[in-house]
Amino acid sequence: MEPAITTIFVNDFVICELDLSVPVLKHRWLRPPESQEFRDTLVTLQKEYIKFKDKHPNLKWLVDTELLGERTPEDEKWLEEVWEQLLFVEAGVKIHAVILSDDIYADYSMEKFKSLADSKFRETGVKLGIFMNEKDANQWLEEQD
Repeated sequence: MEPAITTIFVNDFVICELDLSVPVLKHRWLRPPESQEFRDTLVTLQKEYIKFKDKHPNLKWLVDTELLGERTPEDEKWLEEVWEQLLFVEAGVKIHAVILSDDIYADYSMEKFKSLADSKFRETGVKLGIFMNEKDANQWLEEQD
């Protein structure tokens, strides 16, 4: 029997885990990356999601941004113009939860991403949730179909 939580990879910026009890591909930022590292890491995470989605069709997405730090305006633009397409269209993520930090400036990018994505992808069945801790995020994720 597979363990409920398996570490998929760890780098200098993020730890990525697969939690089959939900099921969810989750990642927690460990420290703020530079812009290119941020984008490259997200693309790597998206590829991991696609790989596991075949075996787990109800796979959800959880990101803990507590240590992500502030993103640049260029990163915010990339999130809207590139990342939304990669995540919600190419990867087919339908259930997406974000854990925010206590830093309102750092959270702005994630709040903006959620708001824009929510309005763009609502009609395709995408559900987005924002939480202050993993317990609440996991509870919400488990309630989503």
